[in-house]
Amino acid sequence: MGKIQKSSIILFCLVASSCGYELQDTSSLATKSGNVFIETTDPYSSFYRVLKRRLKSSGISFSENRALADTIIVINNDGFKERVITVSSSNYPKEFEINLEVTWTLIHQNESIIESAQYKEMGDYSFNRNQILGKANESTFIKESLANQLAEKIFLRMNEVL
Repeated sequence: MGKIQKSSIILFCLVASSCGYELQDTSSLATKSGNVFIETTDPYSSFYRVLKRRLKSSGISFSENRALADTIIVINNDGFKERVITVSSSNYPKEFEINLEVTWTLIHQNESIIESAQYKEMGDYSFNRNQILGKANESTFIKESLANQLAEKIFLRMNEVL
């Protein structure tokens, strides 16, 4: 191997290691957060279920009692809004937009860490009135996907601050 090749390999390794790219380690969140309690006004919302499933898959333990929890996630608001984006010439909707907006607060050991953070995600889909069942399934899939994206954002944000 020539001297130029060795130099270029060493230079590449130095540049790659100094770029600042770092993987996020979320494995310690279960120990940092302790017992978690999720407070919400709607325990049957799709976002609540997705968030709880995401936290549970990471090994986080839950408390059924707020007083016994080390970390409390307060979901102040989570809701989907659907609106028509485009309309056909015969006045039928052609495209819909779905928005998920979540406002949440994080309390760790009786200290407010994050106060009323607001996250939003948006998706859209085309609508064909001849394919109503398929489009209803597509709408449900998009809502589930938006809930997954916001749950992941909250999970990563918790990992940063705890």
